Order: sequence, then C-alpha cells, then structure tokens
Amino acid sequence: MKLWKKVALGSASVLAVATLAACGSSSASGNKTAAPSHVLTFGKPDGPQTNNSNPFLGTSAASVQGYRYAIYETLVQYNDVDPTQKPQGWLATKWEWNSDYTQVKFTIRKGVKWSDGKPLTAEDVAYTFNLMKKTPALNSQSIPFGDITTSGDTVTINFTSNQYVHQSAIYGQFIIPEHIWKNQDATKWTDQKPVGTGPYILKSWSTQGVTLTANPNYWGGKLKVPTIRYIEYNDNTSLTNAMTSGQVDHGFVYIANYKTAWLAKNKANKAWYPSTLGNTTLFTNDAKGAFSNLSFRQAVSTVIDRAQLSQQGTTGASSPITSVTGLPESGKDFISSDYTGQTFKTSLSDAKTILTKAGYTGVGTKNGLKDAKGNAVTVMLTDPAGWSDYDAELQLIGSEIESLGAKVTVQNPSYDTWNDQISKGNFDGALHWTDSGFTPYNIYLDSMDQSFYKPLGQVATYNFGRFQNPEASAALKDYANATSDAQRTKDLATIQKVYVEQVPVIPVLEVPVWGNYTERYYTGWPTKENPYTDINMTTPAETLVLTKLKPASN
Repeated sequence: MKLWKKVALGSASVLAVATLAACGSSSASGNKTAAPSHVLTFGKPDGPQTNNSNPFLGTSAASVQGYRYAIYETLVQYNDVDPTQKPQGWLATKWEWNSDYTQVKFTIRKGVKWSDGKPLTAEDVAYTFNLMKKTPALNSQSIPFGDITTSGDTVTINFTSNQYVHQSAIYGQFIIPEHIWKNQDATKWTDQKPVGTGPYILKSWSTQGVTLTANPNYWGGKLKVPTIRYIEYNDNTSLTNAMTSGQVDHGFVYIANYKTAWLAKNKANKAWYPSTLGNTTLFTNDAKGAFSNLSFRQAVSTVIDRAQLSQQGTTGASSPITSVTGLPESGKDFISSDYTGQTFKTSLSDAKTILTKAGYTGVGTKNGLKDAKGNAVTVMLTDPAGWSDYDAELQLIGSEIESLGAKVTVQNPSYDTWNDQISKGNFDGALHWTDSGFTPYNIYLDSMDQSFYKPLGQVATYNFGRFQNPEASAALKDYANATSDAQRTKDLATIQKVYVEQVPVIPVLEVPVWGNYTERYYTGWPTKENPYTDINMTTPAETLVLTKLKPASN
C-alpha cells in the first residue's frame, strides 16, 4: 500500500498548460444532441504528463489519465461499488478456485485478437503473470505466485498461500502480448505504440491531449463512441471550469458545492459518487501524545459530528460512516451480529463524561484539559495544504476536540512534509483513506495490523498510528487464510470487537468515487439506479463502461 497524492481544489498551479480546445462544442446548452461523431473527452487534474503508455507504471500517462484500460483488458470484470455482485467474465470466460484459494484456473476467451492482428493466447496470460512473478517491481500487491502453466485455452495459476483477499487484484490484472513485451524491460519501457485487446487504439499522443479511436476488430463488437480523448488539467478548479464550459464530458474530480457548480449548469450534467468498501479515517497516533490514551480516543470519536463533516467537507457528497464497525453502506453485510444496528452517536456531554471518569481534569475548559497525571492535553492535526475537503473537515474536528478542553493546532504543510510527518509518526491526528476491496479486510489491515508497525521515527506505509494488538493481527492473518465463510465470519467478529473497543483509529466518512459526467452526447453511464460497475475511469471498470455507452437521443 502506498500514499497517493490527492489533488486538491484550488491548489496553486506550478506548471502552466496551454489553453485546450476540445473537439466537442463548448456550449452549455441543455439540449441533448445525437452526435455519434462527438469526441468523448475525459479530464483529470494531475498536471502535464510525458509520453508513456506502460500500463505497469503507476506514474505513466496511461495509468494517471486512465486510458490504459481502454487499450488493455483484464480477465474478469468486478464491481468495486457493489462487492456482492457476481464478477463478470471478460478475457476469461470461466474461472475456478480450489477450496483453499491457492490455485485458480482461467479459461481464456476464443477469437480475441491483439490490435496488431495476432491472436490472444493462454500463453499471453501466463506470460503476464510470470512477468509479475519474476519482477517484484511489477507485483505491487506482493502476490506469492507459484507455478503458472497452460494447457490449450486454460491457464492454471498456483500461489504459495491463500489468495481469497486478493481476488480482485488477480481479476483486475491487465493482460499484455508476449510477442511485444518479451524483448522489453517492463519496468522502464515507455510503450509508446501500445498493442492491446481493448476497445480502443492509441491514435495520437501530445501534452495537449491523448486521442484513441475505436478498435475496428474488437471482439466485443462495434463501439458506439468512435473517438475518445484524455486531457490533463493542473488542478480541480481548471478542470471544473472546462467541464462547465462543455470542453470535458467526464471529470474525475472533487467539485465543491457540486449541485450548484455542476448540476445546475446544465440539465444533462450528472453526478454519481458511489462509495467503495473503504473509509476515510482520522488516523490517531496511538504510540505517543494525547491519542495514546484509549479514553481520549473514545471521547474524540464521540464528540465528532460525522454528518456535519459530510456537509462541510464534501457538500454531502461523501456520506458519514454510521456503523461503529467503521464499515460503509456497501459493507453492511459484513457487520458482525454483535454490532448490527449499533451506530455512532454524537454527544459532547457523553464525551466529557468519558474523560472525567478516566481522571481528566479541566474538561470543557478552554485549553485547560489535563490527563490523569496532570499533563496538559495538546493535539496537532495535519493534512496537506490544498486538500480542500480534508482541510475543512480537519478544522471542524479540531474545533470539536477544543470543546473538550484540549489545545489544538491544525497544520496544512506541503504534501511531502505531511507525508514525512505521518509516515514517521510526527503527528497526533491526520485524515486519510483506507484501501478497498471485495471484503472489509483492507479497512482493518490498514488501520491496525501489526505487520505495518514501525517504531516512531521509522517510515510506516499504513497503520500510521502504530497501533499494536496481537489478537487483531492474528485474526487478520487467519481471515486472509481462511478456507470457509464460517471461519471468516468468526475472524471478522474478533477483528471488529478490537476495532470497536480499542478504537485504533476514528472512522468518519465513506470514500466516494468522484463521477461527474454529462449525457449531452452519450448515455449508458453507471448510475445509482443502474450501478453495473463503478464510474472511476482509471480502473478496469473503464473497459466495461466504454462498451456500454451509446449516442444520446434528442
């Protein structure tokens, strides 16, 4: 797991980009136009890119802008926003795991061709996974591959341990052609003329935009969007302006006051912000300072108004976490029976009572709170400057902690400074998101697994708060290696008991996918009413969405 920079609304531009003119109309008219020739334009706020279409590299333009999944395809499609949905075969028509999830067999779809005309084979699939096996830098999930073999159109992948919790990583692995990649260094190659099986082919690349055209020989049939384009903007503000002026059809961006800034601008403008099975959490430093005391963590969790955080930080776009287990709505089926129906209750008086019973004095007195040993309670909260939603939420959390009597400072340093602060434990509290997946495993792993533990001063990649609990860590390990639903249910109950009672972190909000799009030219996007996949165009879901889009009717 890795800290990813979150591009913020209103952040200062370091590099300027030329004014970009999209191929579509810039009119903000509300009329839908049947325009099969319209260039569907995607926008992201990550700044200028370099010509690199290597799908393995997270920093390549193909990965950052998202077009890698328009070119390269995965074996299976899965739904991030509804993990209960059955995965859908894609380059694989069938797959079967053994009972302990140490082996999976994929049957590869027949009749699929690479964009250079050569057929997709089982050997291409085996080559892709063998390349990851032999190249740790490409194996970001550290999946323990064993033998990988082929027989006809079947690929058998063995693992040295149970991979139940890593199914989505395996399903979502894009497949590359062996005949193209076998003579390249996959860790460095820029892949400027990518060859894939996907619905689109790279036509042109420039810093002003990347253009792809429909693959005329696509195995999935004729595409109804002939041309797509990807444009990068320096920040959320410039991208939002491009969207409202009609230059961008889909923007993966946080828009403050989105109802007025986006939806009200055009009746065809839409927004869907589905949550994944992760959460936004106040990571607390459990190894030193105020939050090293359980009672203080409990009190702060009690005084935080999560509904107000949702409104103030995201204009209601990110829903509050209500379950005491920290699970979002999409994870409700994973809530232990011990905690069914148990929700967070905001109460200043209850929070004060918790502290008083724990021996704190000066409770509720401005800057007067002292712990049971007589030490003044101070709290330093930190998140990077420019993370507008998190910065607003942190200010509110700070004021709520102040109401308990603690002296609070809120810092908004540069991203690099902040990264150093939380990774080395030089903070008291910081908002960050957890990873997501098919199960709640990543939420709890990121928050409290001792495998991430590092002493203060050393770099931690998660469990920033240095929480230690052998029972939770053992249950997480057992959950990952369980061979039955009954065992996983038992382990999850143990994990959630520790999470609720020991408060290793303080969950506050769900983690939304920022889906802002227009139906002026094309319809068929996933929606709340039809959540067939997520709307993040930087994930494997992009492939599925692009095959569903069709021209809008008048």
